[in-house]
Amino acid sequence: MLELIDVAKSYESCGGAEKLAVLKGVNFNVGTGQSAAVVGPSGSGKSTLLNIMGALDYPTSGTVLFEGQDLAGLGEDELARIRNKDIGFVFQLHHLLPQCTVMENVLIPTLADKQAYSSQEAAKRAAELLERVGLKEWSKHRPGELSGGQRQRVAVVRALINRPKLLLADEPTGSLDEAAARNIFELLIELNHTEEVSLVVVTHSVKLAGRLERIFSLDNGVLVDGKKD
Repeated sequence: MLELIDVAKSYESCGGAEKLAVLKGVNFNVGTGQSAAVVGPSGSGKSTLLNIMGALDYPTSGTVLFEGQDLAGLGEDELARIRNKDIGFVFQLHHLLPQCTVMENVLIPTLADKQAYSSQEAAKRAAELLERVGLKEWSKHRPGELSGGQRQRVAVVRALINRPKLLLADEPTGSLDEAAARNIFELLIELNHTEEVSLVVVTHSVKLAGRLERIFSLDNGVLVDGKKD
């Protein structure tokens, strides 16, 4: 599904005299329907890595393959289509629009490609997903009326509305209490199986990461495959 080959990322310093290496020769892969976690200390490059996986950022060198296709060879329109249709994103902050209802927030990704679903089909899928995450009765409420855990569940549903092949979650439980964090993680694992979507989660919690099939550790720009027993 997704493969990174010798991916490096660096930024120029303020003076431009030297470069800061954030990722150093990263190799990574996740297959269809598999799940993987990336753990590491703050500032280790986890979010940069996830952004490169999701075609939100570009590596300085190396190759990113999505379903065998080199993302570097695609134009902006095709990359935008992949980001909207094939890859779902969940971030630490839910980024829900406060003026829109829960249902309206969930349906936003479907507006970019009206040929993929009719409005009736999209609304039906949204309602089904909201029911599965326990938010059926909240579809007409606005985000400000929901708890932090509920808002993050809405963000997960929004990420899944277009039936993506890959779901990327960047510290999705970072702003939640322990109970809500555990519930969101359980939800991601359940949807990984029922939706057959590949799942990559960046998290600082080794305990939660242990629930996924594979664990990778990122430190000082180097990614290490932590084999599970």
